[in-house]
Amino acid sequence: MTDITDDDGITPFHRGELEIQDRLGVRERVHSYAPRFVRNHIPPEHSEFFGQLPQLIVGSVDKEGRPWASMLVGRPGFISSPDPKRMSIEARPLYGDPLADNLKVHSPVGLLGIEFHTRRRNRLNGRIEGVDADGFHITVDQSFGNCPQYIQARGFDLTEAVDSPEEPRPITRDHKIGEIAGEAIARADTFFIASVFSEDDKDRRHGVDVSHRGGKPGFVHIVDEKTLIFPDFTGNFHFHTLGNISLNPKAGLLFPDFETGNIIYITGTAEIIWDGEELNAFVGAERLVRITVEEIIRVEDSLPLRSEFRGYAPDLARTGSWEAVAETIENTHDRDRWRRFTVGRIEQESETISSFYLMPEDGKALAGYEPGKFLPIRLEIPGEKGFFRRTYTVSETPNGDFYRLSIKREDAGLVSRYFHDHITPGSVVEAMAPRGKFTLVPDSIRPVVLLSGGVGITPMIAMLDHLLLVAAKSGQSRPIYFIHGTQNGREHAFGDHVRQLGRQVEDLTIHVAYAEPEEDDLDHDSVGYIDAPLLRSILPLDDYDFYLCGPPPFMTAVYDSLSGLGVPESRVHYESFGPAMVLKSEEQTKNSESIPQVAAGPVAVCFSKSGIEAEWRPEKGTLLELAEAEGLTPDFSCRNGSCGSCAIKVKCGGVTYLDDPMASHEDDEVLICCSTPKSIQGKETCGKEYGLTLDL
Repeated sequence: MTDITDDDGITPFHRGELEIQDRLGVRERVHSYAPRFVRNHIPPEHSEFFGQLPQLIVGSVDKEGRPWASMLVGRPGFISSPDPKRMSIEARPLYGDPLADNLKVHSPVGLLGIEFHTRRRNRLNGRIEGVDADGFHITVDQSFGNCPQYIQARGFDLTEAVDSPEEPRPITRDHKIGEIAGEAIARADTFFIASVFSEDDKDRRHGVDVSHRGGKPGFVHIVDEKTLIFPDFTGNFHFHTLGNISLNPKAGLLFPDFETGNIIYITGTAEIIWDGEELNAFVGAERLVRITVEEIIRVEDSLPLRSEFRGYAPDLARTGSWEAVAETIENTHDRDRWRRFTVGRIEQESETISSFYLMPEDGKALAGYEPGKFLPIRLEIPGEKGFFRRTYTVSETPNGDFYRLSIKREDAGLVSRYFHDHITPGSVVEAMAPRGKFTLVPDSIRPVVLLSGGVGITPMIAMLDHLLLVAAKSGQSRPIYFIHGTQNGREHAFGDHVRQLGRQVEDLTIHVAYAEPEEDDLDHDSVGYIDAPLLRSILPLDDYDFYLCGPPPFMTAVYDSLSGLGVPESRVHYESFGPAMVLKSEEQTKNSESIPQVAAGPVAVCFSKSGIEAEWRPEKGTLLELAEAEGLTPDFSCRNGSCGSCAIKVKCGGVTYLDDPMASHEDDEVLICCSTPKSIQGKETCGKEYGLTLDL
């Protein structure tokens, strides 16, 4: 890739920053503006900004090469810029601050000016050209503005101690996080992080950087006495801090307590965590960063500032917490437990489809899931015997607060009619964790085509919202085609939502087909069904990921259209509403080596927990049907292997699946709703007595 360069003819980023930009697919976007934005001088507006601040964050490096973050405090005007290439700071380090030993001529430093009440901040990196009794002077290497996200609004008052920063204070030094420091870190909503990388002292892209991090109180999690971890949220995509850490895994952290004046300094090793269940469970986090403490310094009442808290950053509403992470992981692992949910609100999406918002009654976090998965639910219906179980797709991208089920009223559907006629805000429904295999292909950068029919729009809405959220957070977008077919305007759900997104997102193409539009229907782009000619007219020649969902006739017709257009089977991912189906042509099915072989003769089946013995024959259907015929009532919902509700442990023997199940299950479990005994003899059985024994 050819980078747009700055006025020195080079990219303003070193190789560590570039590698992360490449990894996340944002390098081209960043280089469309950053080379003009990252300057080698201080613009007048930045000079004026620094001059009005009462504090300055400084990143430095000690003689052992370890970075430290510090805070200098002075009366406004203590920071000045005699010319665009130089900055002067007339302030001395606070008592106990490692910065006092790190201020050496030619040493690199990073500066961060931050105005808390306006949430403005500007960064500057450079090298010390002189140190005197009043402070130090810097030659500028890089100067740039920074985004205002995650900054808590505060007003500040200076204390009298501003004139005696070096006055001795109680100080504690250690190599581990003690109880007092741990409590302060655990309630912090703000800290600063310094990092360093330098292979070439003459390369102005190399040196020390210092940055702000903000979150909800408790966003820094103390793992143990030597380790802390924090989420990294979306920023400006420059990745100065992470780029340094990727090449030199060291960091310095500063935790100022604006209420008490206490300060905690930490230096240690740093590790970027790119994946894992903790990251997946932390809402809003793009990465995690783990710090292993080498040295910690705590100085009491050394900060000559006191704050007036004015409010948390609005961006924090979209972020999670470590408490929620623990709950999410617990509930995800305990995915087959029924939990009680309260219906928070109900919204009508069309004449036949309404959305029901389910919120956990216990107030704890939701189990984690990916868009496209569905929720097994159960409820009791007055006048009817026992629980009724169903599965409904979650029509909302993961948000940490609720599951949204968008349910179509079916005249022949007892449960769907009950939802529409009797479920109200405050009603209670039980649900397991979401499940299913109909999810977006991970790490794909291909254009996406979302094809839906009728109520099959529900997983597509979740996928669409997720794709756009990821694009907004990462800066990496790809073309999305949202193609939906329905009967008419009365049946059309989520029309306004999708059209609004289409007006906001350049890379989103929308096409809605009405099979039989009514006279006043306006919100459609074509009349008829989705077929090969329509798809050919909408989609440019390209390699797409196709996602299909809808009633069986829709699925079969669209799949055949895609096959006729030469779309490889591996590019088509689907979910069907109704009976399980395999969307392959008759010829493909004939040639398949994976056609299930159902046992031909009677098989003795033992339901060990109930003490029931039964004889299975092909005409008795699936193992679920066999169990029901024997008076057993195992959990089930979809009856097609999609939800996993019917998973039962196998004590011995084996099964054959009529269709490959979509739901995940443990190695020692089978989904009895879509399986039959595998054999009546040999090693796949339980010996002479039984062909299969289930823990039911």
